[in-house]
Amino acid sequence: HLGREVELERREEQREGAESGREREGRGVRGAPADKEWVRSFRRAAAAAALPPLGLRRCCLCHETLSSPLRMAEHLRGARHCEAVLRRHRRRGGRCDGPQPGEAEAAMLFDELSTQRIVRVRPEPPDVALALVQRELSRANAAAPEAAAAASTAAPLSSALPAPALPDCSALPACLKTEASLRFDTRAHDLRGAAVRLLAKPRRGIGSFPAASRSGAPELEDFAPHGDVFRRFKVQQALYREVGKDAPFLAAYERLVRDVILPHLRSRLEGAEEEGEPEFHYQFPPTLRVQPGPSHEHGPLHADKDYGHQAGEVNFWLPLTSLERTRTTLHVETSPGRGDFHPLLLDYGDAAAFHGCLCRHHAPANPTPFTRVSIDFRVGVSPHFDPGWRAEGVKALHGWRKA
Repeated sequence: HLGREVELERREEQREGAESGREREGRGVRGAPADKEWVRSFRRAAAAAALPPLGLRRCCLCHETLSSPLRMAEHLRGARHCEAVLRRHRRRGGRCDGPQPGEAEAAMLFDELSTQRIVRVRPEPPDVALALVQRELSRANAAAPEAAAAASTAAPLSSALPAPALPDCSALPACLKTEASLRFDTRAHDLRGAAVRLLAKPRRGIGSFPAASRSGAPELEDFAPHGDVFRRFKVQQALYREVGKDAPFLAAYERLVRDVILPHLRSRLEGAEEEGEPEFHYQFPPTLRVQPGPSHEHGPLHADKDYGHQAGEVNFWLPLTSLERTRTTLHVETSPGRGDFHPLLLDYGDAAAFHGCLCRHHAPANPTPFTRVSIDFRVGVSPHFDPGWRAEGVKALHGWRKA
């Protein structure tokens, strides 16, 4: 009897795998707005569902084999798995063309169609052992941010190579080394709207907004990135190039720098013993950060001097999405090496200034189904900044414009 049950399960998996492949070729359930609402409901239910067995690396619903067993929980909350749950629901005759299910109905369906099947699968012993080791490493890294930074970057390489030497410039005034925050008028400086229009343009390999939102005004938090745009260097560079080609976004950014950022710096320099009128050089284009969720991926702990930046720069960080929805923000220490990391509790319309060249900072994982989007840039203050200096061995160099 057990052998017969296993054989039937194997045949069902093969049939589902073939159907899943055909649907992925035709974009599956991604095209219909009603289906997208069902998938979103299942993703919310998945976030509260029971965890999969430790060490499980192959999904028996959508037949994905993951690179690490620690990614299974993230996979079960993802769009592809929830689309497979919707296909099973449709095949057994469940309603799919009406309004999206309520929270209780979605939780019941997800438990029946996904969780109860997943928990019956027995993981391979080597995967269980690997998961145990990785879990202990993750706990150790969470207890020590410095260790997490070393694990998330190339530790052997970074420990073998010295940090890039800094240019021979005078020290930045103390008034610019302290953390500060400022507000700006979002109606006059609509960076969020400019980011929505930039990301809504059809570009291969970056992402798209859900089909249901294309008829109305898309919400930036609903942007669905393709690939690992948050951590992969090549994808980040592709996005950086797209920002550099988007004239409306760059115009909104330069208005903000001219009307808000530079007056803020000038006001902080009042009373400082500076020789002559300071010159400002701002990063161009700025860096647009896109952090999808839910995910375990976090931004590495670092100081910008490790990436070729100068001590004469002031960092600016601006969230473009809702802190309440994404529950993710940048964490910064108050002075170099102090380790007193604190979150920047800012919303759209706020900006933070800090000395990021020497003060370490990092972004924790995004635990929500919403995408966090922010921009960051630096302003060099001469004579403490040398616009012609370049660090050796740095892959990506930012451009600068003199204000």
